[in-house]
Amino acid sequence: MKKYILLLLASFLLLAYTYGQGSEFQTYQNGLIYNEATMHRLGAIVDSLHVKFRSCDLAHPYYSFPQGFAYFVSVDSKEAQSQIKQGITLEAYRKKYKKAISEKVWIMKYMYADDGKRIIKYSALPYGWDNQSYITVDYSKVNNVASGWVLEDGGKKAVFIEKLQHYTLPHEYARLVQYVDCMIDTSAQIFIDGSDRDQAREEGPKTQKYVKWALDFPNRPTYPDRNALAAEEYAQAADRFWNDHAEWDSLRILDLDKRMQQDPYGQRLLSDATEEVMKSGASNENIEFYISRYGSKSVALQLKRSRQVVGTCSMDSSPRRHAMTICTLAAETASWDIFLRSHLDIMNDRFVRASDGSYAWAGRKTYLKELELLDIDAIDLLVGTSLRVENVSDNHYWGSIGRIGRALADTGDKDQLEQRLLAMIGNNNLDPYNRLLTAYLLHNYAHSLEDEARKKQCMQKLEDSIRELPTYIAEVWNKE
Repeated sequence: MKKYILLLLASFLLLAYTYGQGSEFQTYQNGLIYNEATMHRLGAIVDSLHVKFRSCDLAHPYYSFPQGFAYFVSVDSKEAQSQIKQGITLEAYRKKYKKAISEKVWIMKYMYADDGKRIIKYSALPYGWDNQSYITVDYSKVNNVASGWVLEDGGKKAVFIEKLQHYTLPHEYARLVQYVDCMIDTSAQIFIDGSDRDQAREEGPKTQKYVKWALDFPNRPTYPDRNALAAEEYAQAADRFWNDHAEWDSLRILDLDKRMQQDPYGQRLLSDATEEVMKSGASNENIEFYISRYGSKSVALQLKRSRQVVGTCSMDSSPRRHAMTICTLAAETASWDIFLRSHLDIMNDRFVRASDGSYAWAGRKTYLKELELLDIDAIDLLVGTSLRVENVSDNHYWGSIGRIGRALADTGDKDQLEQRLLAMIGNNNLDPYNRLLTAYLLHNYAHSLEDEARKKQCMQKLEDSIRELPTYIAEVWNKE
């Protein structure tokens, strides 16, 4: 176990040396994580998408999730279950089971799939929090209602719904949702069907042969023997090793660049290795690097998309690095939909195992600037991913309220953004759930501000706006 931890720590140290300057990804002379040529290529795609969006009418309205007042009820006996099934009135149930009914709350109905089975969730706001009341039921005509009783599968809890209703999103916010679907194709997905998650990938003989040839460079440093040195000596020796290794590796790559240009033998080895991994699927980061650098970037991208990196623990940033290489390769091959989804996944830390703990934030940026400099309406895009609507594709891109809030804190025009979000919170034509989400979004934005005076001022404006909300929504906010 100790050996494993040391190896893990060693890999983090190597990343620190590789990427440097407290940033998790390499930055180029333009100050961005994509070079000038890549940004130019992406910018041309953005221009064409904007032309498409401007010519696109809002063909259909967008609707909020159904929401309204309800009461959650504990069901302590088969007699109570039977009476609910027979349609007992709420008042009659209250008289018979005096302590069984909660206070009136505002709820939302949400449908989703779990292992191919359709599920309905009736949840008090704030939806998604651990302490809110909710029930989940299998989808059926009996369970899919806008008013009346719904008995949870198992019969221990129920909800009595006064009336759920859809709200039509005001046009200005519907356009934001439409902008998201215009910029992020809902038919696209990052990973190829059949991609696996961190399966053991033993290199084939042709791949091993090429990698061995590529690593053939003199004076490779040796990692120090932990057992032969005192703790302080070992730490110093490890530091020297990683410095020496970084220097050795940079010289090796320069030499390999020349060899791959001049030596047909190396080119043939890489071609054979590429053919092998394309057939076997036994790809990994090593061979993908060489294919990307000396072979086909399209093939490298396909290989990257064939495997989902999970990482060893929440401190392992390999899923983010894998997403970053997908971003870069997608940009270099003009695969816009793959690029933008992967870039947003990095912003939202949307991976199988989240890796965006507080310990990592200091070295990570929000990467909003890259989107803004592409002339994407980045604020429209991010706010659009924060709005929750029912009638969109299952593959519609949803943003994380917390991480989108943090990203918005990097925008240049903070005054305009704050006014816009405050106006959304105060807009009586916007449904209560999205008004509440916008309040959380603004709160996360303010919390991420470095300017303490602005942060305090923004928090005060937010609290003032909360007091103007309907009482039942303000009460949800106060559940915090």
